[in-house]
This record gives sequence, structure tokens and C-alpha cells, in this order.
Amino acid sequence: MAKNITVELCMGSSCFARGNSEILQAVETYLNEKGLQDRVELVGHLCLGKCNQGPNLRIDGTDYSGITPEEAISYITRALEE
Repeated sequence: MAKNITVELCMGSSCFARGNSEILQAVETYLNEKGLQDRVELVGHLCLGKCNQGPNLRIDGTDYSGITPEEAISYITRALEE
């Protein structure tokens, strides 16, 4: 059975300015293109507590910092395959 995951994206001003606006757009596009909206819960947070390391993303409790949109997609893809 396919695994569902939760992707939490920091939408605080520091992370948003460091690139999470582009990551959000890339993730939403990826989920729509691949038809994964039912398998991925996308949640925005005001802060994940690592402002100086942003942009920050959390997938099922695992934190990723300083990532690019491409890395975010890669981490999501990997988490869905586990």
C-alpha cells in the first residue's frame, strides 16, 4: 500500500525570503503534475525554529535546511518511496 506523508514548510519571513516561496511553488506543481495530492499533506508553519538555516522543510518529522526546490522534490519523492 502506498505511504502517505506530511510535508511541513516554514512560511516565516526569514525562510520565505531565503527561498521557501520558490520551494512552495515547486512542491505544489510537482504534487499536481504527479497526482499526489491525496498522498501528501502539505502544511505551512510560521516558524520551524531554525530561521538562520532556512529555507526549512520537514517531512514526517525529519528536518531539512538550506535546501533548493529540486532538493525538496527529491526528499519528498524519496519519502513516498520508503
